[in-house]
Amino acid sequence: MNFELLGTLRVQRDGERVDLGGLRQQRLLAMLLLSVNKVVGADRLLEAMWDGEPPVTARRQLHNAVAALRRSFGAAKHIVVKDGPGYRITADPQDVDAHRFTTLVASASAAAAAGRTTAAVEHLEAALALWNGPALSGLNSPVFEIVAARFEENRLSATERLIGLRLDGGEASALVPQLGELVSRHPLREETRKLLMLALHRCGRTADALNAYEQGRRMLRDELGVDPGASIRELYERILRDDLPKRRPPEPAAGRSFLPYDTAHFTGRAEELRFLAGSRPAGTALSILAIDGMAGAGKTTLAVRLAHQLAHRYPEGHLYIDLHGHTADQQPLEPDAALERLLLDFGLPPSRIPRDARQRAARWRAEVAERRVLVVLDNAFDARQVRPLLPGTGKAQVIITSRRRLAGLDGVTSRSLDVFPAPDAAALFTRIAGPGRTAGHPDAVAEIVALCGNLPLAITIAACRFHNRPAWSLDDLAFRLRDRVRRLAELSLEDRSVASRFEVSYERLTAAQRRLFRALGAFAGEEFDAADAALVLNQPVPEAERLLEELFDAHVLRQRTAGRYHFHALVREHAREKGEEHEALLSTFGRTTLATVGELECSLG
Repeated sequence: MNFELLGTLRVQRDGERVDLGGLRQQRLLAMLLLSVNKVVGADRLLEAMWDGEPPVTARRQLHNAVAALRRSFGAAKHIVVKDGPGYRITADPQDVDAHRFTTLVASASAAAAAGRTTAAVEHLEAALALWNGPALSGLNSPVFEIVAARFEENRLSATERLIGLRLDGGEASALVPQLGELVSRHPLREETRKLLMLALHRCGRTADALNAYEQGRRMLRDELGVDPGASIRELYERILRDDLPKRRPPEPAAGRSFLPYDTAHFTGRAEELRFLAGSRPAGTALSILAIDGMAGAGKTTLAVRLAHQLAHRYPEGHLYIDLHGHTADQQPLEPDAALERLLLDFGLPPSRIPRDARQRAARWRAEVAERRVLVVLDNAFDARQVRPLLPGTGKAQVIITSRRRLAGLDGVTSRSLDVFPAPDAAALFTRIAGPGRTAGHPDAVAEIVALCGNLPLAITIAACRFHNRPAWSLDDLAFRLRDRVRRLAELSLEDRSVASRFEVSYERLTAAQRRLFRALGAFAGEEFDAADAALVLNQPVPEAERLLEELFDAHVLRQRTAGRYHFHALVREHAREKGEEHEALLSTFGRTTLATVGELECSLG
């Protein structure tokens, strides 16, 4: 069994919580556990079980409480035994969290004395992780209040020792928020205030360190009428004389870059690069650059090129994470999982990464505070996924890519990518296919990239296939792409295909958005408006307009003029294919009733 005293009293047997009964039984068990394997006298147990004078029936009630406690333990009832003038609980001390805490703290002291700082830190972190609230919470007895106060003192001392070890290891800025909270809860505790002063000083915040001392000095004088102790006065004077090294935290990501490689075939986007590279807000505001666009537009390629160009401005680390917002066969990465990945890449050991998502976000912001780091959040699904991953200070640079317009993020400088203009499209094809095989055939190249819709991904795939097939001529490739039915199938190479990218965008749509997408794929006109969409959906115009705008924000539809929408040529082909697939499935299942069809459409999306 597992016994917990460092918080609310709890007992678990085989993973199941044991019902301990009423308050007196809980107090009885707590007293036995505080002296595990030792006899606790009946008088001491009675003192703990009753707040005041025990009643004349107290000893009989003690026997009854012991019997009830044994019943709660079921097959393990034998662990509570009568022993001379009192009772004893027989258990492995390591099954009691309070005893494990003491053992771990002692192990940390031994490790620190032997110079094994990492082991000492791990022992202390494990010890403090045992706590789930104030010790002996809810027992509400003067006897337990005294014990709980002693436990709390041990907890605070262990916390201070852990922070001291981490400060010695070079951390500082990440500890300031935790120390500030501790000082606010224990304003007269000088050891905690000393640690806060030292952390602030090592972050370069000397004025704040001196102010922390002055606040403590005034509080001691006003509340207790005494002066600060010699140790904290000495630290204050050394900070005042600048007699302490201003050691900044180690730079876990410094000199390390997780950026993907910058492709040698990068083409065009000069204006976009100039705009994004020159867009940095003044003052302390965080710089957030967002690149959105349809599937295959080259968002990640541009973001990586931009990140490499800006990297020299951010020497303390270059982080990259794929959020899988639009990745085949993968769900978008949850923010807490993304935060764990970022913290690990930044150099934090797993033991120091909080389990709670909000605490992870706070730890992430603390780690990158005051640091010049570059963070690329690639393939984001929406603003909700990204928001917890944003640093809190303006020294960092964030680059986000997404197929959706991230209108829900404040303070973002965004740029929507369109397909390539014809000259850049031809240049990309030529660069990959090889100038020797394209020279003298500008018209053939122009036709091929036009059949690819000037979409960078489609051009890249077509050019790679052509490059690896020496027997093909440009006319051979153009012939294959002219076939509208085969075109999407031709634009596929190993694990990359235009159709699969479009398919992920389709899967991320709602059922209503998919229905409109399919219906518009069969629409006769090149452009359509809300009235056209309402007609094909048989729904009110406002509802159709809302769906059109949502598809536009997801870069599934495009606009030349306000209120008028159209498909990219390749996306239209995909919409037509999805419509045909859907109709085939409906035909297979039959159309017996409108209700059946409606249910089937919902299940198919």
